[in-house]
Amino acid sequence: MISIIFKNKYKIENLNEGISLSEAIDGIAYNATINLIETSELRSLGLSKGNSIEIYDTDFETKKMIRIFNGVIWEISKSGKIIKHLTLICKERTIYLEESEDEYLFPEGQTATQRAKKYCDEWGIPIGDLSNTLILLPKTVYRNNTIYDMMLKDLKETAKKGGNLFKFRMKDKLDIVELGSNKTIWKLETIAENIRQKSSLEGIITQVKVLGKQEENQKTPVVGIYKKNTEIYGTIQKILQDEKIKNTTEAKNRAETLFNAGEESIGVSGIDINTIRAGDKVSLNGVILYVIDITHTLGTPGKMDLNLSTIEHIRRRFYSGDNI
Repeated sequence: MISIIFKNKYKIENLNEGISLSEAIDGIAYNATINLIETSELRSLGLSKGNSIEIYDTDFETKKMIRIFNGVIWEISKSGKIIKHLTLICKERTIYLEESEDEYLFPEGQTATQRAKKYCDEWGIPIGDLSNTLILLPKTVYRNNTIYDMMLKDLKETAKKGGNLFKFRMKDKLDIVELGSNKTIWKLETIAENIRQKSSLEGIITQVKVLGKQEENQKTPVVGIYKKNTEIYGTIQKILQDEKIKNTTEAKNRAETLFNAGEESIGVSGIDINTIRAGDKVSLNGVILYVIDITHTLGTPGKMDLNLSTIEHIRRRFYSGDNI
């Protein structure tokens, strides 16, 4: 049975008309949409935006009740004339980081983990498990950026310098989670009801022209031109200008992160495994894939719909451009 706890003390079990949870690898926060019947009992709680909310459900593996969502009510909508219905849009607390702006100047030689600790210290964010991202980042100036945008850019810069891929999650405390670090790797073919596959040349890049630092009134110097799969797909070029690139080795490494053979994704719909999150590693017919986005529809049995791809495709699509 699904339980909802409001304001850390009021427990509701039999009023929900549907609950879904959704998350994307490039998203800001875990989101919950909850549809409720507004009874006199529910009205007496005096729910309002900003109230805390937790959702508990039966774990697919252990069959024990676990908390699968912890956040705040972001939006409340009401409808109906005789029987009132409530729709609650709820968000994980990382939403506050996305809505708040600040400025930072970071020296050369810090990791994304060290920077995350500074954000947390200055903004009073409780620190959880911050995985060591290892890669030392260049001097960075952030102006009028949201806190979350700065944090994500630090993770993206880590990936661009050859580091592993990471994602922020927040339950009670803020975590940095390496993509694919989940302990249980689910075999999705055992619960799949439908499998969809997409292969497209959309977004293809087979040639990268890397430009160096541009001097005033001078043509921008070309560090190098790098190719991959031009003999198969033809030449589709992207220009990359980065003053931080110091030599041809760095230029080639950056070009490798941009090469793209197009869109490759697999969609799976089936019985819900409510602990799977965006960025988790899964298996489908013996192939290791990673969750790009997922929607859980809770129930007995629940359903889920998720899109999957390889770690290489995720690195190119989400961690190599200007936006994550």
